[in-house]
Amino acid sequence: MPIHVFVDENKTRGFLMVAARCPSGDVAVNRKALRGLLLPGQERLHFRHETDARRKQILDVIAGLHLMVDIYATERETLANRRRCLEAIVRDTAADAERLVIERDESTIARDRETLHAACQRFECFELRWELMVPKLDPLLWVPDAIGWAWARAGHWRRTVATFSGLRDL
Repeated sequence: MPIHVFVDENKTRGFLMVAARCPSGDVAVNRKALRGLLLPGQERLHFRHETDARRKQILDVIAGLHLMVDIYATERETLANRRRCLEAIVRDTAADAERLVIERDESTIARDRETLHAACQRFECFELRWELMVPKLDPLLWVPDAIGWAWARAGHWRRTVATFSGLRDL
């Protein structure tokens, strides 16, 4: 079954790029479940701004979505490491992904476009549609934000997401 991949980064401890893989048939229902978590006045979920009780609630819902989440880690945030992570995400999802959605970072948008175009050529995934998007436009972008936060915090938080998340090679 084709998948959609949703990507965000975390710069708390080192540099993580987190790619949540969702079967295309589950995208709509998963978006609805995530939107249901919004509090009045919230446009999006952002883990940095949530209480621990809300974080637990959100992670419980995410765990029930049956997603697989890949984590790409480097020691430092550099443009070269960002490129390596994006290339690895394309490499690892090229066979199954029909859509790749990456949280838009205005400071790297031109380089991200170049990297994604080159990676699609290199891994011959010419049909892959990719987008750089602001997170409020797609609730599934909230998933890699949450998982990246939990993974970077380690301890209890990492254990909470470890059953459906794991490190991948660059």
